[in-house]
This record gives sequence, structure tokens and C-alpha cells, in this order.
Amino acid sequence: MKPEEIRAIVTAFMDRFFGDELNMAQTELDFIDANGFEKPKLDYLKLRRFLVTAYNSLKTIDPHILEDGLLSKIHQDTDRIYAYLIEFGKKNRLSKLAYVRDFLPSVPQYHALQNEVTITEAAKKRYQASAASLEREIAETPAPKTPEEIARQKSLNSRYVDAIDGFAKAKEKLVVIAAQLKELEDAANAEFFKQFREYADNIDSALREIIQTKSYYFDKLLWDLAADSQLIAKFFRQARIEGGYCTKTFISYYLRNIDVNKTGTSDWHIYLHEALKVFE
Repeated sequence: MKPEEIRAIVTAFMDRFFGDELNMAQTELDFIDANGFEKPKLDYLKLRRFLVTAYNSLKTIDPHILEDGLLSKIHQDTDRIYAYLIEFGKKNRLSKLAYVRDFLPSVPQYHALQNEVTITEAAKKRYQASAASLEREIAETPAPKTPEEIARQKSLNSRYVDAIDGFAKAKEKLVVIAAQLKELEDAANAEFFKQFREYADNIDSALREIIQTKSYYFDKLLWDLAADSQLIAKFFRQARIEGGYCTKTFISYYLRNIDVNKTGTSDWHIYLHEALKVFE
């Protein structure tokens, strides 16, 4: 196969294999672009755990926050796409399996050669069984005496030679087909994994951009609602939380009050310090 033929076949496969992810990501990106949403400067993937913590904390203080349909919708969308990103990461690690199990059998030339292997293997087994049966029959047949017996002996010998010859030719053919299969596999290998990585990276980047944008608006709306809540304002006063209504202020509050000994691990403490750096 020519390089351009292999390239076209691989591209067609990638469009099918990543079809759901491509459609979902493009739909979300089109929505973001159509509505003129801003691209955040902060890394909301690093802030994700704390955004969820802040959301759960604020809705405990004032359950009425949950009544805002847009906030709930963005929250659900972000969770859904984040879960999708995680599952997509698992799919990306199966590139070798996808190559052997899904791609190669989809290539017409490869599929035809595999069929030839199946047919030739079956023929080889038939010739082998026939040769073995004829060999036993010849060995068990007494020396021919009559013209009929001589003719039968010649027929057995001729059929035995044909079976041996058929077996040998089938064996040789399998070697040739195996070489053709390997040649096709080697030719498609580099192009497949090159395109697989490109598609996977592009989709991963798109999903992250979608999560970033939706998380930014979730964060913004969450704190806009919090600023209008008397219950949350009261909590801020009683807890002596200084600063504006924002994630950075809430992280600082958590760091001030966190008890690493009670949490049993410093991972959360380390995470909060790293998350706070996102704002710097």
C-alpha cells in the first residue's frame, strides 16, 4: 500500500474511533464560542477539588444556593465532562489494543489476508489428515497382484503424493501470507500511532479547555450568589474571614483552620497550598 493510502485509511479509522469524543468536544466548544465565554487565566483543573469543597460548604451554610438552576446546570456539566476526561484518559492508554483488535481487522487488505490464512490453515489440516489416512491405508494394503489391485495401489499412491504436495504448498502459502501481513502491519504502525496521539492530544486539550471555561463561570456564579446571601455574610463575619467573596479567600480560611493531625494526612494541606499558588 502507498503511504497516502495508509494515511487515508488511518484517518478514516480515527474519525470513527474517536467519533463520540470529537462530536461532544466540538459541540461544547461551539457553544462556548457562540456565547463569547472568556478563557480563564487560572488553572481550574488544579482548583477542582477545592471548588467542589467550597460549593458543598456554601450550600451547607445556605441551601438556597441550590435553588439557582444555572449554578446547578454548570456544576453538573463540569462534573460530567471531568468524568468524561478521566474515562477518555483510560481509552488513550489502550492504543496498542486498538491497533491490533480494532484497526488492523478494519483494513480491507489485512482482512482479506486474514481470511486467506483461515482458508489456507483449514486446507493444510485437510491435506495433512488425508496424507496420514492414505499413508495408513497404503501400509495396511497387501502387495497388489491383480490388475485391479495394482490400479488401486497406483491411485492410493497418487492421492498420497497429491496430499503431501497440497500440504507443502499450503504451508509455503502461509509463510508468504505471514510476510504480507507483517509488511502491512509495519507500514501502518507508525502512521497509526502518530495519528492516535494527535487525535488523543487534541481531544484531551479540548476537554480541558471546556472544563476550564465552565469551572470559571461556576466559580464566578457561586461567589456572586454567596455575596448576596445573608447567611453566608453572617458566617464570614463570625468566622472572621477577611477578603472578598472568592475562592482565594476561602482557601486562606481553610488553611488557617485546618488541623492536619485530625485529617490523618497532609495531602489536603499540601493541595490547598498548591491551589493558593494558582492565584499568584
